[in-house]
Amino acid sequence: MKDFLFNGFSFFARFAGNSLVFFWLARLLNEGEFGRLSFLFLLANFALVLMDFGLYFLVVEAVLRARYFRIAALLRVKYITSAAGFVLMGGLGFALFSLRGQLSGDYLPYMLLLFSTAMLALTQHYLYHFRVQGRYHIETIGQTFYNFGILLGIAFLALLDAASLWTVIGVFVLLRLLMLLMSKGYFSRLHLEAHRPQLHWHRISVYLKRSSLYGVTALVGYALLLLDSTLMYVLFPEQLAMYQGGVRIVLMVMMLTEVLTVFYLPRLRGEHGDTHKRYYLVLCAMLALAVWLLLWGFPDQVIRLLYGQTLEGLVQYLPYFSVVAILRIGLGYLGTLLTFHGHHRVRLHALTLALTALLLTAGLLMPGHGVAGLLVSVIVGHLIACSYQAWWLKRIGGYRFLSGGQAS
Repeated sequence: MKDFLFNGFSFFARFAGNSLVFFWLARLLNEGEFGRLSFLFLLANFALVLMDFGLYFLVVEAVLRARYFRIAALLRVKYITSAAGFVLMGGLGFALFSLRGQLSGDYLPYMLLLFSTAMLALTQHYLYHFRVQGRYHIETIGQTFYNFGILLGIAFLALLDAASLWTVIGVFVLLRLLMLLMSKGYFSRLHLEAHRPQLHWHRISVYLKRSSLYGVTALVGYALLLLDSTLMYVLFPEQLAMYQGGVRIVLMVMMLTEVLTVFYLPRLRGEHGDTHKRYYLVLCAMLALAVWLLLWGFPDQVIRLLYGQTLEGLVQYLPYFSVVAILRIGLGYLGTLLTFHGHHRVRLHALTLALTALLLTAGLLMPGHGVAGLLVSVIVGHLIACSYQAWWLKRIGGYRFLSGGQAS
């Protein structure tokens, strides 16, 4: 019960730092700065997924088996993936911002944010290491310090009327640096560095090969959000803030879905696994219904609640984003069942099909229908991914728990 409360409070802190702060920033910044800032963070979060590259799943496995040496070894691999992610995403950012002719305006703050993202990637691994020691409170304290520190930093900027793209990124960089130093210091204080083994390149390549399926799947899944936002950035920069406002709502729904998944996935293998699968299905369905009722039925009220008087143009597109959010819940649910049955590769195939469909349909619909055409393309891609995963689950008998049968 204590661990559950610690995890719940840690999630609330993450929610406050990752979602609420952006709704607040939309009120503090002008629309142009908010759109650019949100896109920079979206790009940096893609880099965070690349820097992890599926290693989190190996950490979870090591946590369950209490393998101290493996977790310490994975930290060494994390250094490599973080450096590689920094270099690759730095080059991608250079090419992308050069297309807009904003190399001096957006690239430098992006590189600063990317550097802080590498620090965040290493910090997360320290927190995972503390978890295997049964010290959930350290992770909770760290997440609370970081996320509420961000809120206090933004409040300070608002008080001084100094909120801007540069100063907001500065707050994130400072808090990420402090969190990394705190985590590393506690790591040394507990003498956990004694568990660090010497690794050869062969062992490193084995870890990377084992984690690559999860890493590539996560990258392709996040690329579904990044691709349409990049098209908005390149082709419709004046509407970027409005679009990023919708993306932020989808990300909030994805975070809630992740909480359900993290809570139920370990329980699916237990003695009452089929019962927990039904509970998981019901809760995902209830979350989807709540999202649809709010975003589709009360778009004006939702926008005013989240963004105040800004981003009023988002109201006309919020029904589209409600469909995208619901499909994201479906992708999370279906993907969890596929992973449970050992068919994680199907998730990668489905997301790759969705990404390809999004690119093709966007090329057809965006020239004539603009933002609405892009959103329809996003919906089409997600529908294809959901349909493909649902078909595979039916093929392998993944739904037998609904009728009381034993899933294969």
